[in-house]
Amino acid sequence: MSRENNGYEYIEEEIDLRDILKTLSKWKYTIVSVTMVAMLLSGIISIYFLDPVYEASTIVAVAQTENSKNAESSNMEDIVDELGELPYMSVESCVQQLKTASVLQTVIDKMKLPYSRRQLGAMITAEQLEDTNLMKITISNSDPKLAAQISNTLREEFVLYITQINNQKLKNSVETMENKLLQGEEDELEAANDKLKEYKLSSRSIEFLSTQLAQKNSDLGTFQSSLALLEIQYAGLEKGVEQLQKSLAETPVTLLTNETADGVLPVDMDGIDIKDGKVVRENINEAYINLYNLLNDKSSQLAETEAGIKTTKTNIARLEQEIPDLEAQLTENQIEETKLQNEVTRRETNVDLLTAKIAELKISGNINLAENSITTTSAALVPEKPVKPNKMLNVAIAGILGLMMSTLAVFFIEYMREGDESEETGVRGKE
Repeated sequence: MSRENNGYEYIEEEIDLRDILKTLSKWKYTIVSVTMVAMLLSGIISIYFLDPVYEASTIVAVAQTENSKNAESSNMEDIVDELGELPYMSVESCVQQLKTASVLQTVIDKMKLPYSRRQLGAMITAEQLEDTNLMKITISNSDPKLAAQISNTLREEFVLYITQINNQKLKNSVETMENKLLQGEEDELEAANDKLKEYKLSSRSIEFLSTQLAQKNSDLGTFQSSLALLEIQYAGLEKGVEQLQKSLAETPVTLLTNETADGVLPVDMDGIDIKDGKVVRENINEAYINLYNLLNDKSSQLAETEAGIKTTKTNIARLEQEIPDLEAQLTENQIEETKLQNEVTRRETNVDLLTAKIAELKISGNINLAENSITTTSAALVPEKPVKPNKMLNVAIAGILGLMMSTLAVFFIEYMREGDESEETGVRGKE
């Protein structure tokens, strides 16, 4: 189609949906064949030519803690802290140190692997699990069993590597301070410790008071739970009594029965009335008696429950009074013991620079070693299925690409043919 506008001629080519469908129908077998061939080739390559890749993962937990410091601050403490400070470990630092040359070489030598450190490092992927202190170590290898073995061995050697670093640092620090230890400075510290021990023996210990406090809090919780149950029981019984009272009020005490006055009348005529040859007898209503007895039982239970509630409330009130007193006594003992402990600390600050802190360093060093340890939360298992290649995904992608490419090729061929036919028609028209 052509039209003129301002002396220019524009040629518009209209795309007819029928032409597109006609073209697709004409070449449908070719499109399907190309797509199937692409999918078949992709499947063959994925199955027979691409080596499977297995991933074995192990997970470790890294305890992230900073070295603790005393509340007091002095130059002596700064020096001791510097000597006794262990390398701070975090998940990020573990991820970075996992591929150190010494660790990789140890794994290679131990397992006699035919890989270089660079090749082994390329198989390793370490990452921190989001919002946790867990590090995931993944090994990729074509041999699933070997992948699991490398993963577990790498984890073990890395833990050993970190432990050796910490142990060596602690050993050097302890040796440095012990070499400066003076026996005469220990006497004053021993005297302060003796005074602290005497106080603990002469007063109720914090451990005893804490146990008593915990027991009373437990009893208080038990009584409170019992009170809640008793109140629920009381409410149910109270409602039941009300219902029984209502039923009892609606139930007659006696019932009248009519009988024919045949035969001999009884001697006892109480409750018996004769009218028109019929005997009207007044009998006690058994339903009323049953309701009355049941009401008495429920009322007794209600009274017992009410008494239990009062007793429980009394116990709760007693414990609520005893617990603050016990807490006050515990706090007082803790304050006094803290004062004596601070006296011990002050004694330590008056001694030689390293003598006063060596015991503290050993304790803190041991604690830090435990806190900075790396523990295994999940060992690597032999993977059952490879992660690569994804045969179904590869076949699907090949099918989509084959479909797209064959469709484009078909339209291109048709476009070229229509161009050639148009040129031939134009030449014939000129002739």
